Amino acid sequence: MNRLYLIASVLFLLAVTVPVRAATVAVLPLLDVTVSRNGVNYTLTDHLRQEVQKRGFTLVAADRIMAFLVRHRIRTLGRLDSHLVEAAGRELQADLLLQGTVCQLQERPAPAISLSLELIRTADAATVWANTEALSASDLTSLLGLGDPENLGDLYRVFFPRLLADMPASVPPAAGKSPELDIDSVVLLPRHVRPGDQVSCRVRLRDMEERIGKLPHLVARVGDRRFPLALDPEGYYLVARWPAAGRPGEYTVRLAARWPSGRTEKAVIGSYVVDDHAPALQLHLVGREIDGRVFFNDRLIIIPTLTDPEPVARWEVLVINRDDEVVVRQGAAQRLPRRLTWRGQTTLGTLAPDGEYTVVFRIWDQTGLSSSASREVSFRHTPPDITADLVGKGKRLTVKLDRNSGMPLAYWWMKVFAPDGALLKLAQGVRLPADFSLDLGGQKEGAPLQGLLVAADILGNRIEKKFKDLRSTSGESKGGKVEMEKEWLEEF
Repeated sequence: MNRLYLIASVLFLLAVTVPVRAATVAVLPLLDVTVSRNGVNYTLTDHLRQEVQKRGFTLVAADRIMAFLVRHRIRTLGRLDSHLVEAAGRELQADLLLQGTVCQLQERPAPAISLSLELIRTADAATVWANTEALSASDLTSLLGLGDPENLGDLYRVFFPRLLADMPASVPPAAGKSPELDIDSVVLLPRHVRPGDQVSCRVRLRDMEERIGKLPHLVARVGDRRFPLALDPEGYYLVARWPAAGRPGEYTVRLAARWPSGRTEKAVIGSYVVDDHAPALQLHLVGREIDGRVFFNDRLIIIPTLTDPEPVARWEVLVINRDDEVVVRQGAAQRLPRRLTWRGQTTLGTLAPDGEYTVVFRIWDQTGLSSSASREVSFRHTPPDITADLVGKGKRLTVKLDRNSGMPLAYWWMKVFAPDGALLKLAQGVRLPADFSLDLGGQKEGAPLQGLLVAADILGNRIEKKFKDLRSTSGESKGGKVEMEKEWLEEF
């Protein structure tokens, strides 16, 4: 009995001391949709690699991963089809593949981050773990404000441990190794189509020239529809074409192979989106709203939004005057901008005249369908036009102010000075016409009275008038100087 016990103990110790190989993980660069639909965030990827390594996994070198992405012409991250996952396992000697998407990342006004991760077993392209986590500075704000996060670096120390808290330390192997179809490349175009548009699929198998005559029978399956692949005239690709379905939605393309021996294999090779409606666009203008109409004098904020977000191929913004002339045209082939600012400049760089304008925003989706939204705006950059008249009676004078044109006033004030510079009167208000009186007792007969009038309308247009002598019959001397104080910053 003692001998059996000793043998069992030795076997137990040997079993304990046998090292267990750590799983090898290929951490793909993170897709960053906060930048663009193909954006990449290498900084967060490095943080993620460090955290995964702390959990005992062996990492595939970053340069080997980049070479794999280039070799397979992978331009969009965050989601790989099953044949690419299995190819990564073979070429990178990786047991697992970790891919993810940056959903939110901001430093101001308050730090915030959100990531979505997926851990995939490369042997069978099965997802073995997934998690989505979000964290903002407000989630960690303490009652006394002690040690509150001030930047994204402060958030990372809390965020990544939470994100990977339930990530399995080890992953069981696949039940059985799936056959290797050994796909070299797949081209599935276009990614976005309208109902009835043609979809083309080109598949190339590794060492295909040497296997001519021994190739499997390949069929592309989209739902219940089947489309056989045939060799192209050059014998370089296996090709199939078919019309897109009439019902909108995302369609997965699966490749089914049957070898001469009767063995069958399947792999997901991609997907495409059928879209039958133009994107729904809303346009918001931020200025000064008066009686239901938007006014501005120095900048107009233009905010386009999609009610049902989708990728945008290109966009264009127009500003049109009352004569149907385009004074501003700007656009780009990229994602929808969060906001634009019009500073009242025309495309030629000159300042547009006061008037009524229509802002038109147009967008085109990936299928070429377009939609537009428009709103009217009033541009007013001319300062108020104010006159001052003097009515005298003995030692008492009355100054009458009036407004000839312009927007409603925000304020006005006027100072009257004696020849020696002493302040005789300060009058102010928010409405015109208005008048105020001056008591000239003690002032020398005929002595000039200097004046300074400042007024601004509700949009911020400001005027400053200096009067050398209010006693002049015109109310403003010929040598009087009129100054307009405004600052213009060109944006577009």
